[in-house]
Amino acid sequence: MVVEVTNLETLKKGKFLVDFYTATCGPCRVMNPILEEVSREMPEVQVAKVEMTRCPDATQAFGVHCVPTVMLLQDSKVHEVCQGLMSKANIRSMVQRHFAPALA
Repeated sequence: MVVEVTNLETLKKGKFLVDFYTATCGPCRVMNPILEEVSREMPEVQVAKVEMTRCPDATQAFGVHCVPTVMLLQDSKVHEVCQGLMSKANIRSMVQRHFAPALA
């Protein structure tokens, strides 16, 4: 399940794949079903979406300036950041690269 984040505190504890987006961004909309699939296939990682205008504290805290931006976080620590449209394979690879030992 993909969770909509409206408060920075939500991202403080745990492993997250976070998608920073805006409602008017075309590539962001294309990523929605991809993120839903990743969420179902990799339940060990919480998939979260942050609409930049609704949660500016998270946007500022992580220095996000463009959309879409996908970020891997663990307990508020940034592990990797990718900008632009990403394929499901690339997202899965990113998660496995950083969290696979912990998920095993």
